[in-house]
Amino acid sequence: MEVAYLLPGQERCVPFAANKNGQKRVEYSYRSERGEFFSCVCRSVEEARNLCEDWMARRERY
Repeated sequence: MEVAYLLPGQERCVPFAANKNGQKRVEYSYRSERGEFFSCVCRSVEEARNLCEDWMARRERY
């Protein structure tokens, strides 16, 4: 497995092998401007970005 670091504000999306049901997945990672790290596995890049935006909105409140 390749070790790669994200700089603040960077995102990475890596295609994942299909699961046993044949659904494709993507692994999405994001490093916020403050250096906080978010990562998830979703069905699409759009879904992953929406989750990341929700996460960022919750982090801004606290």
